[in-house]
Amino acid sequence: MSVESASPQTKQPNVGAASGSTGGSALAKVLGGGRQYGTVFLLAILILVFALTAEAFFTWTNFKSILITQTVIACMTLGVMLPLIVGEFDLSVGYMVGFISMLGAYLAGHDWAVLPILLVMLGVGALIGFINSVLIDRTHISSFIATLGVGIILQGFTQGLSGGSVLTQNIPRVVIDIGRKYAGPVSISVWITLALIIVLFYVLEHTPLGRSWYAIGGSEKVSFLAGLRTKRLKSLAFALGGLLVGVGAIFALGQNGSASPSFGPELLLPAYAGAFLGVTTYKGGYYNVIGSIVGILVLAVGFNGLSLLGVPFWIQPVFNGSVLLAAVLAARAETRKVRVGS
Repeated sequence: MSVESASPQTKQPNVGAASGSTGGSALAKVLGGGRQYGTVFLLAILILVFALTAEAFFTWTNFKSILITQTVIACMTLGVMLPLIVGEFDLSVGYMVGFISMLGAYLAGHDWAVLPILLVMLGVGALIGFINSVLIDRTHISSFIATLGVGIILQGFTQGLSGGSVLTQNIPRVVIDIGRKYAGPVSISVWITLALIIVLFYVLEHTPLGRSWYAIGGSEKVSFLAGLRTKRLKSLAFALGGLLVGVGAIFALGQNGSASPSFGPELLLPAYAGAFLGVTTYKGGYYNVIGSIVGILVLAVGFNGLSLLGVPFWIQPVFNGSVLLAAVLAARAETRKVRVGS
């Protein structure tokens, strides 16, 4: 399956290139690397342009602000990436992060201790992801429809918990510290996000679990015939994706110091844009951690720089939507190149 159907294609070796001259192979590697890291070059160009045009952009204070504000999106992008790897979509994540954040604020307002609040937020995220996978597997409904339906249900629950109001009472100090407090040069939430990135990168690149997920995304039927427990592995991908969204919800609650019933759905497109941009970076044709993080930074730097230049507020959704379209087109093109081994 290709990016057009949400999963990476198994990459075949280019026998012709391997049998060529040393000089030809080196040249092909250089050219391929340039294409593979096009998103990194774009990020560098954006930084350079905004550094020259926006006085406040190229400062450590601004960079710290970019990092801390992107921790929620980063967790959501990692959360949507896991279902994408196994060939499915999860469109509930925007509603999920809003619901879990609201649930945490609701429990805090009813005098729950901080540890149970954190455990419930993480557990509910994993549970929602698992429910999505079971719904897709048992009913054979398209993941688009199934997860969107679950998301709309979650939005209703969010409204019910909030009563239509922003919840601000008794948000635990620990949660606020997780979202805002600095530990060294960056915030605690940035350090936690970095740890999650490292762990997930290792799992996907260096463990049988990661290889199994990629195999399922390439062909679920072949993976099943090869002895993989595809249903369990897909459920695990959805559950871990939901857990990562739960971490993002904790960050959001801590950073905002409150929970709004309207928060969450607007984060869906940036999360997917980051994941699709990742297909064009590091491992062309595959959803991957490094590429997704670079994609998030492209979105963050782009909007931050535009904001510092004084563009109108409505530019953000226009920018995010445009980048999403460009990312999907680029990901499809990259996957087609992988198919032919170019």
